Amino acid sequence: MNTTLIIVLIVAFVASIALVGYFNLRTTKEFVLNEQKKTLLEIQKLQEAQTRKVITPIQLQAYERLVMFLERMSPDNLVLRCYQPNMDAKLLKDVMVQNIRDEFEHNLSQQLYVSNSAWELIKNAKEEMISIINSTYSALKDKETSPTAFAGSMFERLAGKKTPIELAMGVLKDEIQKRFA
Repeated sequence: MNTTLIIVLIVAFVASIALVGYFNLRTTKEFVLNEQKKTLLEIQKLQEAQTRKVITPIQLQAYERLVMFLERMSPDNLVLRCYQPNMDAKLLKDVMVQNIRDEFEHNLSQQLYVSNSAWELIKNAKEEMISIINSTYSALKDKETSPTAFAGSMFERLAGKKTPIELAMGVLKDEIQKRFA
């Protein structure tokens, strides 16, 4: 046989082996990269599941605490909780306003776990209740009015109206149903 032919056959053989090796290496590399991506996705899913296991109860607790804050801020509960014998109307007003502010500050961190719109409604409910308490007291002609007359006047003011507390409570309930349904 001709040496040129042998050289061409050897070069063709070596080139075909190199070409097969190149494609084999490329395919193997792609396979390994895909397996790495799959593994990373599985790890990420496991981490998300673990995070949800931790965060979900905290979120649920935040909703519970905010609903309890709104309930405690409702006029009837607020008056019952804050009234002490021998209080005058001004002291009752001051204690109720301070109680709302203290409760709100105690629950500030819960805003991390609810929507911005729900948190805004909660803040508005707090401000509106403080405003109602203060304006009811200011509207009293006789500042020496009894605390029961003051409370009665506040209840009359709110009678038949949907309060900001009820609005915020409704949004929280809707959110929790959507989030945990």
